[in-house]
Amino acid sequence: MIYSQSQLTLSVEGTLNKQAARSTSRHVDEVAQTAFPHAQESIHTSPQDDDARNTANSLTSRLDVEGSEHRVMQSTPPELSNFANEIVFVLLCSMGLLLFGVFLGDVLVNQLIFPRALRVTEGSTPWLVGSFLLANGVTVIIAGSVIDLLDPKLPMTLAFGWLVIWNLVLVFSIHPGRAILFFVARGMQGVAVGVLQASSMSLLGRLYAPGLRKNRIFSLMAAMAPIGFLIGCLKGGALEAHLPWIFAANAILSGLCVTASIWCIPAFAPASNSSILEDFDGLGALCAAVGCGLVIFGLTQGAPSGWQPYTYSTIVAGMLCFGLFYLAEQRAARPLIDNRLWTTPGFTPLAISYFLGYGAYIGGWMFYAVRFFLSIQQKAPITVALYLIPNLVSGIAATWVVSRTLHLVPGHWLLAVGMIAFTMGPVFFLPQTATTTYWALAMPGIALVTFGPDLTFAAASIFITSSVPKSFQGAAGSLLVTIQNLSAAIGTALADTVGQRVNHGAGYDLDLGALRAIWWLSLGMAVVAALICAIFMQIPALNALSLGYVK
Repeated sequence: MIYSQSQLTLSVEGTLNKQAARSTSRHVDEVAQTAFPHAQESIHTSPQDDDARNTANSLTSRLDVEGSEHRVMQSTPPELSNFANEIVFVLLCSMGLLLFGVFLGDVLVNQLIFPRALRVTEGSTPWLVGSFLLANGVTVIIAGSVIDLLDPKLPMTLAFGWLVIWNLVLVFSIHPGRAILFFVARGMQGVAVGVLQASSMSLLGRLYAPGLRKNRIFSLMAAMAPIGFLIGCLKGGALEAHLPWIFAANAILSGLCVTASIWCIPAFAPASNSSILEDFDGLGALCAAVGCGLVIFGLTQGAPSGWQPYTYSTIVAGMLCFGLFYLAEQRAARPLIDNRLWTTPGFTPLAISYFLGYGAYIGGWMFYAVRFFLSIQQKAPITVALYLIPNLVSGIAATWVVSRTLHLVPGHWLLAVGMIAFTMGPVFFLPQTATTTYWALAMPGIALVTFGPDLTFAAASIFITSSVPKSFQGAAGSLLVTIQNLSAAIGTALADTVGQRVNHGAGYDLDLGALRAIWWLSLGMAVVAALICAIFMQIPALNALSLGYVK
C-alpha cells in the first residue's frame, strides 16, 4: 500500500508521542519500586504518581483513537494521480445519477408540451418517462454483474458516447410522425444511464474502503439526482419553445464527459482471469431483466389502458420471472448478487423501506408536484423550474450534513430521518389550492423533501457496497438502482390508478382532488417506510471501525 508524506509524518509523530507517554508511565512505576522496595503489596504510589500514570495512559489512548480516525479518513487512492484528478473522477462517477435526474426533469417540466409536439394519445403519455425507466431498469441489473468482471473504464466511456449518439437522434425525432423513434431513443438514454450507474458503483467500491472519505463521496453522489432534476427542469423550461435544443445540450454535455473519462478514469485489471461467459450468470441475468421489463411495462401501461387483462398478465409473468431469478441465484457458481447480501442483518427491512420511500418520493410526489404547478396553477415550465431551486440549496446542505454524520449516527436512524423527509413533500402540498402562494407551502416542502434522497441513498449504498466483496460492487450498487426504478414505476402506477379513480376532470388530466388523493398515498408509503427503519433495523454508524468490510 502507498502512503503519502503526511501519513508517514503522522505515523512517526504518533509513535514517538505514544513511546514518550509509555516511558512516563514506566518511570512512575520505577520510582515507586525504588522508594518502597519492601511494601509493594500494601503501599501504593502517591496521588501525584497516579495522576501522572493516568495522564500517560490517557495520552496513549487518545493517540490510538486519533490514529484510527486518520486511517478511517484515508487519502487520495494511489490509482488517482492527485486530488484534482480525484475530484474530476468523483464528478464523472456522479454523472450517472445526475443525468438520470436531468433526463427526467427536461421532459417532465414539458409534459404538457411534448404530447402535442409528438401528437400522441393520452395512453402513450406515460411512456415519455416510462420508456426511459424501463430501459434503465432492465440494463442496470445486468450491467452491474458484467462490469464487475471487466475494467469499468471502457463501458463507462462507451456509455457517454452512446448518449451523444441517441441525444442527437432525439434532436431529429420531435415530429408528429416520429413518436416511436422518440420513445426508442428515450429508451437508449436509459440504457446508457444504467451502464453509467453500474460502472460508477463498481469503480467507487473498488477504490474506497469504508471510512470518512467514502461516506463523503457517496453523500455527494446522493445529492446528484435531485440537483440533476433541477438542472433538467431549468434547461427544459428555458428551451420549451425550442425542444430539439434540449437534447442537443445533452449531447454536448455527454461529449465533454467522453473526453474527461478517457483521461481521468483509472484502468483496472479484470476481476477474473477466465472468460466473461464462464463467470457470468446468464440465466439469472435473463430472468431478472425479463422480470423487471415485464413488471415496469405492465405498471406503466396499466393506468392509461384502464388495466386491461394484458397488463395484469405481464405483471404476473414478471413476478414469476423474479421467482425463477431467485432459484437461479441459489444454484449459480457466481450469482449476479453475492448471496451473502440477502442474509446480511438489516438488508430486508432496508430494501422494503427504501422501496416504499422512493416510490413515495418519485412516483407519488415529484411527478405530480410538477403537474400541480403546470395544470392546476397554470404556471409556465420555466416558472416551475425556478420553483425547484430549493432542490439545489437543500441538496448542498444535505450533502454537508450527511458527510459529517454518517460515521457518527447509526445508519437506521439516518434512514428513518430520510423517510420522514420524504413525508414533507405531500404534507406541504396537501393543503394547497390553485391560488396558494409559492412561498407559503411549496417552497418549504420542496426544500425539506430534498433531504430524503440524500440521506437514504448515501446510507443505503454504503451499507450495501460494504457488505459484499470488491468483485461484486457494481452488482450490489445496481441492485439499489433497480429498487429505485421498480419503486418509481410501481409508485407512479399506483398514483395514476388512485388519481383516475377520484378524478373529476376529463381524460388523463387530473384535478386537484385526484392530486390530493395521490399525495395521501405518498404520505402513507413514506410513514410506513420510516416506521420500518425505526423499529426493524439496527445498522451501526457507517465507518470502517463498526461495519465489517468484506474484502
